[in-house]
Amino acid sequence: MLPEIVEVAKLHQLELNHRTIHNEEVLAKCPFCQEDSKPGKRRRFYLSLNSQGQVFRCWYCGESGGVLRFISLLEGVNEEEVKERYRSQDKRRSRKRHPVEQWSTGQRRVYRVIYGGKEPDWQVMRKRDYSYYLRTLDWMQTQWNEIVQHELERAYFWLLLGIHSGRYAHYIARIQSREKLLEIPLLSPVLELFSRSSRPGWTVEVEEFIQRYMSHP
Repeated sequence: MLPEIVEVAKLHQLELNHRTIHNEEVLAKCPFCQEDSKPGKRRRFYLSLNSQGQVFRCWYCGESGGVLRFISLLEGVNEEEVKERYRSQDKRRSRKRHPVEQWSTGQRRVYRVIYGGKEPDWQVMRKRDYSYYLRTLDWMQTQWNEIVQHELERAYFWLLLGIHSGRYAHYIARIQSREKLLEIPLLSPVLELFSRSSRPGWTVEVEEFIQRYMSHP
């Protein structure tokens, strides 16, 4: 996505003709020839910025081109370097959001309560070191997966306890309450697990524990 040429001009502190600021063609002092900055030409603005086509042209020196060339000339860098800069930004915008970036407010609160501390300033981290930012999100997601697994095991324990103790409604309500607090699904996954003919190893351990627990005098 190309930057807005008028915004680029503002960012680089070009002097604009404010009478034209809301027009399709915005006029400015030309930073390339600087002819309109000479004494006696205070009211002259030779640089034309087209806000629709994102192109520029100086009607005195003839310098012209698109917004990326405009940036390259203003910053004194190769136009290909400017293109690569905006290609990289577009890739970042278009990448799929990380699961941690989609956490709800409640999930973030639970994470802070369990692991302590405060969340970092994500904006600063992302700008300072993007690869470190992504590694931090991966690490937090691993921790969250551990939380979810622990909660699933606990919910499965409550489900079996409710079945074997005759207090099914009580323990289902407890699972639903925990589910609401954490803002993650618990009841449906454990009911689905219980209905399977083949279940993961940890469910067997929970079932064996329940049997010992219920048979204890």
